[in-house]
Amino acid sequence: MNSQQLEKFSKMQLPLWDKLPSLGLHLDQVIGLANGYLETLEVDPLTSTMMHNYLKQSVIMRPDDKLYGRMQLAAVIVIGCLKSVLSLDEIRRGFEVELKKNSPKKAYDNFVQAFNNEITYISQRKPRNLWIDLMEENETVSLQHSAIISMLTKKMAQDALTNLEEK
Repeated sequence: MNSQQLEKFSKMQLPLWDKLPSLGLHLDQVIGLANGYLETLEVDPLTSTMMHNYLKQSVIMRPDDKLYGRMQLAAVIVIGCLKSVLSLDEIRRGFEVELKKNSPKKAYDNFVQAFNNEITYISQRKPRNLWIDLMEENETVSLQHSAIISMLTKKMAQDALTNLEEK
């Protein structure tokens, strides 16, 4: 991984729950914010069609009077991160498992902290025995980290391929 790739990875930080807007948001605002948060990941941008699909498949909760809250925005951010490595059904099931144990705020913040920690490991080239680390975690934390690592590893492979093609 070259220094330019490391620089890009170091900028991939997700906002914690309390940094998300607390006011009700319209669909276009949710889409704009989510795409802004996910921009450095270079994932496919969120569209209104995708949002309607997430609602239809019960991956996210329906808005209250056409206004979306932190819970829906947080869910869309997580979906944007994981949809390249997990199916929507797997993401929905993961949400269900996590929300049985934690509040939406705690569940989202756990994900963001796991994501931001993995970014730190990569961007600072911190040594790590990944398999031992994952086996020592509880199943929920291991699930989150495994999915995040899969997504970031896929991104690293795509970036490496692009760099090789450009040479």
